[in-house]
Amino acid sequence: MAELTLRKRRPPEDPPLSPQPSRRLLRVSSSSVEVVHLSSEDDDDDEDEDDDEIEVVKIVKSKKQVHFDEVEHEVYYFKPYPVELVHDETLCSPNRSAVNSSKMTAEYTVLSSRHGRARRQLRNISKMDLRAAIKHGIKTPAHPNLLTGARRWKFTFKNVVYITDETCRQEITSYIEAMQIKPFPLTIPMMSRHEEVKRILKEEPHLCVGHTYIIIDQSGSMRNSDVNGFRDRSHAAYGTLALDFIAEQLSSRPNREDLFAESVTVVEMRNEGEIVHDRQPFDWILFNRLVRRPDISRPFSHGNYNKSLCLVRDLIIKEYNSLVESGAEEHELPKFNVVFLSDGKPSDDTRVFDQQRVDILSSLTAPLQSKFSLYAMGVGAKEADFTALANMVDTVKNTGGTGQFVHAGLSAVTMSTSFSAISSALTSARTELLTGKNDASPKTHVKKDFTMRETGKIVGKVFPIEKFINGKGYTVKRFRFDKDLNERGQSPWKDVGFAAHGANGFEMEIRPLGEGAERLAYRFNEIKYDKTKVVKKVGKLMVAKKSIRANEKETKEDFHKDFCRVQNVAYDLAEKFNHAVRQATPLKAVSGETRPPELKFVLCHVYTYTNHETKEDTGVLVERFLPGKFTKYNSNNGYVREANSGVHNTRTIELMSGKVRLEEFVQAFSHWVYVHTNHTMVVCDLQGVLNEEGRYPEFLLTDPAICTRKPPRYGKTDMKLSGIRNFCSTHRCGLVCRGLGLPCITSSLANNDKKKS
Repeated sequence: MAELTLRKRRPPEDPPLSPQPSRRLLRVSSSSVEVVHLSSEDDDDDEDEDDDEIEVVKIVKSKKQVHFDEVEHEVYYFKPYPVELVHDETLCSPNRSAVNSSKMTAEYTVLSSRHGRARRQLRNISKMDLRAAIKHGIKTPAHPNLLTGARRWKFTFKNVVYITDETCRQEITSYIEAMQIKPFPLTIPMMSRHEEVKRILKEEPHLCVGHTYIIIDQSGSMRNSDVNGFRDRSHAAYGTLALDFIAEQLSSRPNREDLFAESVTVVEMRNEGEIVHDRQPFDWILFNRLVRRPDISRPFSHGNYNKSLCLVRDLIIKEYNSLVESGAEEHELPKFNVVFLSDGKPSDDTRVFDQQRVDILSSLTAPLQSKFSLYAMGVGAKEADFTALANMVDTVKNTGGTGQFVHAGLSAVTMSTSFSAISSALTSARTELLTGKNDASPKTHVKKDFTMRETGKIVGKVFPIEKFINGKGYTVKRFRFDKDLNERGQSPWKDVGFAAHGANGFEMEIRPLGEGAERLAYRFNEIKYDKTKVVKKVGKLMVAKKSIRANEKETKEDFHKDFCRVQNVAYDLAEKFNHAVRQATPLKAVSGETRPPELKFVLCHVYTYTNHETKEDTGVLVERFLPGKFTKYNSNNGYVREANSGVHNTRTIELMSGKVRLEEFVQAFSHWVYVHTNHTMVVCDLQGVLNEEGRYPEFLLTDPAICTRKPPRYGKTDMKLSGIRNFCSTHRCGLVCRGLGLPCITSSLANNDKKKS
């Protein structure tokens, strides 16, 4: 991960001392030098501050380093005060320690102050380090004392800064010069996307696939400066959290839908638990906030584990109960993760408090089981006592949850590795939710043994068929599904007779012409068998659909009822959608000679044939044949047909709101159903043809899937909440969605911005 560190180094050449007291910034590059003014600031919060300006040389390194925005690394060198302000050149020569290089480090005399000793002890800096800095470090002017005006010097050596008086013998203070993590550059689409996901997490919490609660110890001991490269332990905790937990997942998963609706809550632990970021989207805006947090939050007081754990427990139980009440099944629940980071034993460390922690964690694992994970990380020296953290993880494991304890020590590398391991675990849980792999229902089945029908121009070839004639060994009937009867609890099947006049049977090719996830499609015709004993095809060509699974009982009740019910519900919803489109002013066509396309689902019937000898009753689903280019527009697994996939069905229409592709109405229909049904269902797996033979274009669709959050379910293709999450994670809102007034799920503008980047 790229970092931007401001470091004080010796420049290649000593810049000449100016006899004038002017203080300017010289910007040095390979092509130009420009002069600008720079106000003096010091990173040390223990020093007195001054508003005067000092001279600074800004040198741009010629070798590029990798950063978030690929900007060249910049290093600043502070130039000393003008020569007339330095009254003792032999003692305090500019830009380097004026010492005898042959003198041993231990021979340097440095007088300690009470404040300086306290600061060095807190930040794990030895007096020998201070002497080494005076001998080897880079020497620059520090801010003078505001009360007396006495000048001070700053020595920088190995990322540690020491402040002395003007004689370079009296210690004032010292501190670690920490790395600076550069914020990620944000774009307007990113910020819009952030607000969209915040709305989704608030109004549609069932779409959340994971919620991580991060508890960060901010007690007084987190001020210790003993983690290399960071100002203190608090800075190290937030820095590695931002880089190796947030940024790593965002960078390694460039598709936004991979982290579609995940939330993060950050709690700081002191005497009480305090929520500092509540249900924030997992994005670069959260990364920037975590990077800035150490500059806002200061460690102090005690670290009581139980109060922070109680706060998080109450939030998780509230969210869990809300999801269960809304109809979410156990395998559809999001993953609840708690990341607990502390640098030592809890302040509430008695047997009573220990038992309270066991009770708190057990109350989470009891309902959630494997849906709850605790990742505990100890940040401290090897001898630090992390028994409480380890016991917390053991409690979670022993009561049905999962967890891991890591003693990261005082190494930023180990902390980084630990956060990376947590990220991998969350990725696996996210994938299971979005793909439905943890669904308890069976997913495997045995296919029938079949050979596909030949395609292309076939002249004079006769394909094998099977015939079923009423009264010739079979009883053949045609039924229509009646949804009103079904809703009243009655038999939904009505005997409606054959479609073509005089028909008394049907014939169907043995080899399928198409294969789907659940069905095989065959060419189908009604036939007429009269006294002449000649079989004639009557009526139009149709398509029969049978199960792709072997040993499937294909009766109208067992197999075809769900399909007919889905088709009828989709048909009614499409009629309402067409009406909503006609009423939307932004979606009216500019030209009066055309109008937006309508969506129509073809109605289906079930033909049954009962064998007179075996009494076996079998049914086959039949619907009209759809001529033209058959296209799949979306699916119940999250697939969405991209605008540039193929050359078919790319016709556009000029609306009052702008120019749109006709296909956009199909995608908007799924979104409209989701909103129209109060976020309880999605009609997806949309496929069919664009019919332009009439005056106005229309989409003829078939074989949809309905995914629902609550019963009743809609057959084998109902992927329930997983299907809804899949659709919402990949849908791209466009002009049609906005024209219908639908709340934005994802924006096509943001998607285009992603591709450009």
